[in-house]
Amino acid sequence: MERGVLLVRAFSVSEGRRGTATVTVNVLDVNEHAPYCVPSVFVLTVPETTERGKSLGTVTCVDMDVSGHDVSLTLRDNDASLYKFRLQDGQLQVNGTLDYDMPGIAGRSFQYEATIIATDSGTSTLTTTIPVMVTVTPVNEFDPVFIGPFEILVPENTRSGSVVTTVKALDGDWRFDALRYSIPGGDALFSINPVGGQLYLKGSLDFEVKQVYRLMVQAVDFDQDVDLTVQRTGAQDFTIRVLNLNDNPPVCDPVSYESTIFSTRSAGLPILTLSCTDRDGDGLTATITNGAAVDRFQMNGLTLSSRNVFSYVPGAVYDRTMFEVTVAVSDGEHTADVVAYIYVVPWTTTVPTTTTTTTTKPPRVVTVVQRFWEPDLWFVAVMTITGAFLLLYTGLLIWRILTWTSVCVNPEPDVSDNLLKNSLNGEDLNKIGNQDAAIQNYQSSLDGTISLSKENSRKSLMRFDGKADDPVSGRSYLFNSETGERRWL
Repeated sequence: MERGVLLVRAFSVSEGRRGTATVTVNVLDVNEHAPYCVPSVFVLTVPETTERGKSLGTVTCVDMDVSGHDVSLTLRDNDASLYKFRLQDGQLQVNGTLDYDMPGIAGRSFQYEATIIATDSGTSTLTTTIPVMVTVTPVNEFDPVFIGPFEILVPENTRSGSVVTTVKALDGDWRFDALRYSIPGGDALFSINPVGGQLYLKGSLDFEVKQVYRLMVQAVDFDQDVDLTVQRTGAQDFTIRVLNLNDNPPVCDPVSYESTIFSTRSAGLPILTLSCTDRDGDGLTATITNGAAVDRFQMNGLTLSSRNVFSYVPGAVYDRTMFEVTVAVSDGEHTADVVAYIYVVPWTTTVPTTTTTTTTKPPRVVTVVQRFWEPDLWFVAVMTITGAFLLLYTGLLIWRILTWTSVCVNPEPDVSDNLLKNSLNGEDLNKIGNQDAAIQNYQSSLDGTISLSKENSRKSLMRFDGKADDPVSGRSYLFNSETGERRWL
């Protein structure tokens, strides 16, 4: 109600009078209501890759006063959300990158905050604040990138289990250290700590065997996205160079030398040269270590020579005829010892040396090829087995022949006669005769060609030289003590 009209009447009781008056009341509007806004708060969750200009929502504000004052909207940012949002025609829009990968925003729980202020146009302005809280979620945007150096120098005497280097990769996604390191396919000589990136030596290095190793190291990030299966990978080739150290002593082969010279040999001429090498490739020096030989001999590199001529003049100085020279060969750090035995032949008559030039034809190498047959192993095995079987068969054949021969040889007649006379009686002979007759009749019925006389049957009995009784059946039988043959009576 903007205006009200009142009719006022007044009465005087004592005088009996009255009066009437009209009062008009005009109601003036007072700005007493703050703007009413919908929504009253913005609480949003968006990915960090939300593009610029995207609308996050629309705010609508009205003035509840009768006058219906205009309402204006303004946006107030804090330090973290400065220039991240904008208001356009009541729309809250993204104005900049809502980056998840910043330490500052991580300390704010990855939430960008701002305030929308709605102000009416009344005489005494009233305002309404609309909090804006936008939480961003991570997106795995970046691949891990390794930082150098990518060439590593490792001394060859590095012990197994030592850390040769620590590899480092950077990931633009928060958390920056959420990486796992590995060597794809594995490596026989190196291993890596998957968390810290320490590269370990698992074996031993030798510059003289291999100087350079190359291996690939891979880094995979994790927990960088709302979808934990989204991972990014980075890989880098590393070169490991082995530093050469003087870790091998000189090697001399042989370690003992013998040489025979004449006493007239001029001083300074080479007597022998040591055969020494060093795997590290260091230069070698040779030094005579026994005192007596130092005065008589000298080393020029690895070559031994005499300092002066030898004297074997009777009645004067007479040198020894055998010298033991000990030489130390050094590469600067390690030493190998060599001994040389020098035998001197006294030679009192000297003949002036003359120089004779001879032409020597270069040797001609003639290769003579001698052919011979070398059988295969399988052939030798087959022949050996075959020969063994032949020998076995021959032995069995000979044994069989000897057995048949011993069976076929008839015993001495007189001995057999005597044995039979002593062991057989007339009744036994009659039984045997009857058996032989039965045998003759049976054989004749089979082929009709065999005809044995009784005399021949008796002669056949002469091959038995004894008689015995069977303890089980009680029957008597003849036997041959040599062949074991029996005939039942």
